[in-house]
Amino acid sequence: MSLRPLCLGLLCLACLHPLVGHGLTGDTEQPIQVEADSAEYDDKTGTSVYRGKVRMIQGSMVLTGDVVTVLTPNQRLTKIISDGHKATFKMLRDDGEAVYAEAQHLEYDIPGHRILLLRKAYVEQGHNRINSERIEYDTVSQTVEAGQQKDGGRVKMTIIPGSTPSNP
Repeated sequence: MSLRPLCLGLLCLACLHPLVGHGLTGDTEQPIQVEADSAEYDDKTGTSVYRGKVRMIQGSMVLTGDVVTVLTPNQRLTKIISDGHKATFKMLRDDGEAVYAEAQHLEYDIPGHRILLLRKAYVEQGHNRINSERIEYDTVSQTVEAGQQKDGGRVKMTIIPGSTPSNP
């Protein structure tokens, strides 16, 4: 693979859209930094695949995984998919509260402002925690939907008094 398409892909990725919405003010204006053991970019489909201890950083926002796929059809960042033993996402909000999420499969739908966590999913915001096989987190409304769709899996939550159940 030529280095030129990869550099073009990384440049497009860095200029197109924030890694995740609603972190610290100014995070979305920061460049996206990507570290991985290897990278592939398909200019026709706008798909980048990073493998091996992948770490994407934009301001206070960090996404990690063993394999991270970035979809940029028509040079527009639409989705980031992270797979691995533990795919993680973390960010700081303007109020200083940290949001941390992990799962074996993580999908971030950029236009929809939603993070889908599958298999051994966990979200922590402040002192509140939620565990399930499936968690969907809305980064705008800061709401969570949890539970398996088919097998009736259990959801485990820890809610600290004085907080609301809609916050993980």
